[in-house]
Amino acid sequence: MSKQVEVIEVGPRDGFQSVKCTPITTEQKLTVIDQLVAAGVKHIEYTSYYYGEGDSPYYPADVDDNALRFFGPERYHSDEFQDEAYLFIPFDEDYYQAMAEVIEERFENWQEQDFDEDTLEPSEVAHAIMEYLDCECTYFPSMADDDPIMSAYSYAQRLGVREGFVPVLIQADDETLLECLVMNADPEHDADFYEFDLKTVTEYRKKMLSAPVKDGKAVLEELTGQRKEEAEDDDLDWEEEVLGEMEGGEPNDRFANYWNDDTGMTYPLILAKIPVKNPWEIFAYLPFGNWNECPDTPDLMAVAKYWFEQHGAIPAAMSHDELEFELPTPISKERAMEVAVEQYGFCPDLDQNEDGSIGSLADVLWQSTVWYFWWD
Repeated sequence: MSKQVEVIEVGPRDGFQSVKCTPITTEQKLTVIDQLVAAGVKHIEYTSYYYGEGDSPYYPADVDDNALRFFGPERYHSDEFQDEAYLFIPFDEDYYQAMAEVIEERFENWQEQDFDEDTLEPSEVAHAIMEYLDCECTYFPSMADDDPIMSAYSYAQRLGVREGFVPVLIQADDETLLECLVMNADPEHDADFYEFDLKTVTEYRKKMLSAPVKDGKAVLEELTGQRKEEAEDDDLDWEEEVLGEMEGGEPNDRFANYWNDDTGMTYPLILAKIPVKNPWEIFAYLPFGNWNECPDTPDLMAVAKYWFEQHGAIPAAMSHDELEFELPTPISKERAMEVAVEQYGFCPDLDQNEDGSIGSLADVLWQSTVWYFWWD
């Protein structure tokens, strides 16, 4: 029998996790740890991985996120760090404070998260969309705080660079989206889109991915030309009445299409890891357009390629009539009106000023890392 007994205090870890009533602040946690140290406790376990692992938020993923923000995408994904960039961050007070804020946010979300119990299991539509996509998917039920969703998306973005996929957030219960996908990829089953033929869908993807990508700038110029013709038919002055002044815009840095305005919660979502190398190729798997003013798949791919090469814009979230791109940084103010005109050509149903101009859209773009599109 050993003559020594080692006491390991796990209260600041397991004990704090069991407190559900009032969130414990970081200061309170540190006070408890300081008092344990003062009492002579030599071995204290004060933290653990939260939210599990994989596609849920957890501590190592947040450490990686911090390294990505610190070094920037190009340097983070280079060979310099061999996938261990977090080891090269200066461990100073700024680092500890940044991580403390993240941990606090995760902990409070874990304590207060609210789910719609009716959506805990995927619906028939969600199952059908995931079957159609035929790739690795993660289902998220409707929830009050999108913190787990965005953390999983961010982690998938980093993983996708190494493993060769592009993550996309998709409304899971959007039956019209499934109808649009099948309409384009397997038109023979358009009338009964739940009975799509996966082999036909796969052939459609191969066809789209093997075809030369059109000139995205030329596509946008053609679409913008159509908008100018429409303005002329309506006796509108293009410069004064359509473009207008660049003013009245607000920053946009959060995805909007997956929020349900009626419940204040997210719609059920699918995080799909689309197995393509380039962001614009996701539309071979998600051909949601080709109706009304919404562009068809070749045009979607061409424009997405052009915007990625010009601005680093990546298609990130979608429903049957909404599409959102994410950018690493906002575009310059000098190019904002030019890009706003392109976006108006691409999506004429974009929100505009009360006077009908797109100046407010331009004023949004130079302040924003998320681009939002909606087709009527």
